Amino acid sequence: MKKQKLSSGEIARICNLNKKTLFYYDQINLLKPAIVEANGYRYYTLDQIDQLSKIKALQSVGFSLAEIKQQLYVNDISEGIATLNRQKQIIEEKANELVAVKNTMDLKILELEHYDQIGINQVYIKDFNEEWLYVDNPSPQEEIISNYLFDGYHFGIMLGIKDYPDEKIEIMKYKHMDNAKKANFKKEKGRYVGIYFNSGEDHIIADALKAMTRIQQSGYSMEGQAFVKDIASDFVNFEHGNIPFQMTLKLTDCKVK
Repeated sequence: MKKQKLSSGEIARICNLNKKTLFYYDQINLLKPAIVEANGYRYYTLDQIDQLSKIKALQSVGFSLAEIKQQLYVNDISEGIATLNRQKQIIEEKANELVAVKNTMDLKILELEHYDQIGINQVYIKDFNEEWLYVDNPSPQEEIISNYLFDGYHFGIMLGIKDYPDEKIEIMKYKHMDNAKKANFKKEKGRYVGIYFNSGEDHIIADALKAMTRIQQSGYSMEGQAFVKDIASDFVNFEHGNIPFQMTLKLTDCKVK
C-alpha cells in the first residue's frame, strides 16, 4: 500500500519544489500541511499534490500567489472563467510588448552590423521605408536631451542642409511614432545617402556638420533634412566614450551631379 503521509521533504522532492517554498505557502495560507504533529513535523497527503499542480499551473500563466489563492477557492465557474479571461488579456498585452521589444532588438542589431560593415566616414546608399515621426520645434543645441528615458528606443535630431553658421543651424528633435495619428512629420520612403560618424556628447553638432560636408562632397543630389540618430549608445559601450551616429539625406535621384 502506498504511503499516504508525506513529509515536507518528500513532497518537495516529488513535486520538484524547494522546502522553503512549501513553508512560504503555509505562511500565506495558500497550501497548509494536512498534518502538523506535536513535535512540529509537517506532513502532506497525496491529494495535495494535485493542489500543488494547480498552483504551479496558474503560476505558469502569470497569476500572482494572491490571485492563485483567490482562484483556488472560487466555486462559481463564471467567476473563474472571467478571471482566466482577464489573465489572458494581460498575457496578450505582454506578448505584444515582447514582440515590439524583439523588433527593436532586431533593428538595433541590423544597424550595428551595418555600421560595422560600412565603417565610419564612408558614404553609402540605402533604401528606407517611410517612418512617422513627432518633431519638436527648433531648439538651441544645449536644450536638446535625447535618450531612452525621454524618447524611447527610436529618436534623433533633424538638421537643415543649408550652409548656416554652426550657432544658427536649425536643429529639431524627433522620435519615432507607431502611426500617423501620433505624428506630425513623415520621413519619406525611398533611397537615402548615408554616413556613420563617431562623436562625443559635447560636440555632436560640430561632428554632424563635418559628416554633412562629406556627404555634400560625395557628388549625390539630395533634398530635405538631414536625419541624425544615435544607433545604439543605450545598448553598447564604445571606446573613449564615443557614440556612433547615422546621418541620412534623401536622394533626389541615383545619379551623381
